[in-house]
Amino acid sequence: MKSWETGFSRAYMFAEVVPRSLRSARIAHIRDTRSGRPRSGWGPRAVGETVFDEFFIAINSVLRDIPPDDAIAAYVDRCAAIADEFAALGVRGANEDPGPPEIISRESRRFMATPYEQLTFRVADPLPASVAAFDPGADDEAQARVLSHGGSRRRWLIWVHGAAQGRPDDLFSFRAAHLHHNLDFEMVLPVLPAHGPRGVPGVAYPGFDPILNVLITMRAVAEIRSLIGWIETHDPIDITIAGTSLGGPIAALVASLDPRVTSVLATVPMLDMHRTLTHHMARGGIRGKLMADLLSSEPVRTVSAVMDPLSVEPFAEPDRRMVIAALNDRITSVTAAQRLHQHWNGRVHWYQGSHVGSVFAGDVKAVADNFLLGRPSPPPA
Repeated sequence: MKSWETGFSRAYMFAEVVPRSLRSARIAHIRDTRSGRPRSGWGPRAVGETVFDEFFIAINSVLRDIPPDDAIAAYVDRCAAIADEFAALGVRGANEDPGPPEIISRESRRFMATPYEQLTFRVADPLPASVAAFDPGADDEAQARVLSHGGSRRRWLIWVHGAAQGRPDDLFSFRAAHLHHNLDFEMVLPVLPAHGPRGVPGVAYPGFDPILNVLITMRAVAEIRSLIGWIETHDPIDITIAGTSLGGPIAALVASLDPRVTSVLATVPMLDMHRTLTHHMARGGIRGKLMADLLSSEPVRTVSAVMDPLSVEPFAEPDRRMVIAALNDRITSVTAAQRLHQHWNGRVHWYQGSHVGSVFAGDVKAVADNFLLGRPSPPPA
């Protein structure tokens, strides 16, 4: 077997995109429904969507810099050094409310035909002193894009983007203009740390350093909770939070830590960041499996537990919790999405396709709109 970092290994991943897509689409179509999940669709569209997922994975395997084995081992040792402290803190102790933000600036901007306000702000340092030195965003200014009608007594929606997003085109990807003008929500689209204009050279999130992943997640949660404090100054009717992919578990954590959030929506959520990474790394030959084992070790699991949405429960009523899962999700995991749904005991929509395909699917958009408006979901087509 070839190592993960070799050109042959990476080329093999590209060569396997179509065969792997055919196999996975077929398996998802004939799966045993006793799992609690329906079967996925089958045909050219189902396979084509799966190809997009697999191609995205292969592209990321080429673009990512894989650290040396000893660096991964050092990351695990660093987790072991703080494991007891983080275990004692738990989710709530590690993610305390930072209070309202310090607003630095508000600028009027436009993306294509959509005007918005760029909000730049700071939050109180949200991280334990023992790990604050590892935080790549310690001196960073947080950002959010806001679409507002102005005034008070309005419904607010926070939408948390996924990995490799955080750019102005998120306004298009998450249908901000539609949600703002047609559904009458005040929209807030936070830019996650290490994303978009907040990118940090040499820092990938999610990446191979577990502590960085945990700290950046904790900072993201703190920034969004601080934004909720800012929203509160506008006397909102209610506050909903939604998250896509990487943003799904962040939205779930915020909804479980902050009683001001009355509805929560997670679409194709990346429930366990390190398990997702190790799943894909295990494809990369002997070295990939070795790194997957290191990132699955007990110290990493212990430290990562402070960002586990399955250990807390949203304040929203069960009917105001929803998971949208893709039945042939190759980037995250439909099993993880199912676990979140079972934990929440709320509403669920099973999309008959892939992770990437869910972004463009009409039924996903309709289901999300109905949930946000408090309507019943439309019946399956």
